[in-house]
Amino acid sequence: MKLFFKNKTNKKLLNRGFTLVELLVTITIFVIITGVVLVNSNKFDSTELLNNFSYDTALTIKQAQSYGVNARENNLGSFNTNLSGYGVYFNIDPATGAGGSNTNFVLFNDISDNLGTGNPDKIYNGSITSCPTDSLECVQKYSIKKGLYIKNICAGASEATCDSSITKLSILFYRPNLAAFIYTVNGTFVSVPQSYARITLASLDGATSSVVITAVGQIYVKR
Repeated sequence: MKLFFKNKTNKKLLNRGFTLVELLVTITIFVIITGVVLVNSNKFDSTELLNNFSYDTALTIKQAQSYGVNARENNLGSFNTNLSGYGVYFNIDPATGAGGSNTNFVLFNDISDNLGTGNPDKIYNGSITSCPTDSLECVQKYSIKKGLYIKNICAGASEATCDSSITKLSILFYRPNLAAFIYTVNGTFVSVPQSYARITLASLDGATSSVVITAVGQIYVKR
């Protein structure tokens, strides 16, 4: 008889289901876990995009190095001399004009000055925004999307003395050497060649990654 009542009690307990409190606790735990997964997933996606962008930027500079060292026909239909080269140009200050932006940069061929005289002047002459339609020097414009941007650029004699207040940077390569010629630009003034440059890239969540260029021609990503 006792066994009969015990089994009957157990069946009632099994058929009872969830109480409202238990259901609310379960839903709360599920929402918290889902939120954590989504936040970490978004952070992972943002980090991967930033890493890919960093390597793409480094590869673009490597492409300029390859074009500069090897014989490649320029936009004038001739081949570069050792006075003109290929490079990558950054202008992250919109106030300076010429399409200055922290989401665009150009791969260019230094074949003239801003007067069009055919004398290379170590910088890109034309608007980054309207590249390639307004300048013979433009090879390709790169536009940065998905919340990524160039946070700052710096150049100097070394990493310790790198000046991060600059807004214009020109990195050039000439035949037949792999060396990088790094120039900062202030108005129409172009500096003497620097030994070190760093382009710091960032995502909207605050993560950063840098592309480093040295005068000997090293190009690498630093996180």
